[in-house]
Amino acid sequence: MTASSTAAHPVRTLREHTTALEAAITVCLAAPERKPVHRLRTTTRRIEGQFALLSTLSGVPEHDKQGRRVRSLLTKFRRAAGEVRDADVQMELLESVAASSSSRSLRKDAATLHSYLKAGRDKAAGRLLKLLRRRGAELAGVLERLLAALEPAESLAISSAKVAALASQWFSQNVPPDFRSSLDDPDQLHAVRKTAKLARYIAENAPESATGTRELAKAFESVQEAGGRWHDWLVLADFADEELGASSALTKSFTRRCRLALTKYQRRLYDKLD
Repeated sequence: MTASSTAAHPVRTLREHTTALEAAITVCLAAPERKPVHRLRTTTRRIEGQFALLSTLSGVPEHDKQGRRVRSLLTKFRRAAGEVRDADVQMELLESVAASSSSRSLRKDAATLHSYLKAGRDKAAGRLLKLLRRRGAELAGVLERLLAALEPAESLAISSAKVAALASQWFSQNVPPDFRSSLDDPDQLHAVRKTAKLARYIAENAPESATGTRELAKAFESVQEAGGRWHDWLVLADFADEELGASSALTKSFTRRCRLALTKYQRRLYDKLD
């Protein structure tokens, strides 16, 4: 296997993500269903990962002006899509708990909570559609200008070993200091999860043939996913507590699952990031 076959091409990958984002926006405009919304949100994060990688490289043309504008719009799109995605995940988790219970009171509470979540999801989807219609063309334009600024580096290639080193370095520099000593702090845990996500996307610049770097990406992904499960249960438990009260059997069930997910997440942090 030649070195060129395992090389990463950051600007080309950014162009691919941009095309994927435009496709996701088009599908969401037609119908903001679960999968296209998730794809939209994930692709904004992948583009942010490319910015993180490009910021570590020399020989990349000046693109700060275009980059700032893109990041500003991406943040708006990501947050709007995130509200919809969160409701989708919470309804799925809620349905799984209700389906596994024979308690009539729990099922009743689940139906009540589901109606609240569904109403919130519909409103969030409406806000997302409004944003896409109002700012979608603007985002496409600034992305085009960004890619034009980066075009001289279109052929830029870096080795998979360097990608791995940059991903690990970026994670170390951006994760909260001494996070392992504060693994009971929700804010710290949430920050670690988000940092691991972008580190994963940096590592995924390496092609599938670069097995070592791809294994690193999977390690970051496992942390991201474990943290995501914990955070989803945490948000759902807090929402149930607010709407149903701490004494609700459903709230207690969510809280137990949140604690279990937290333990698994903490263990994953120790196991995968040593």
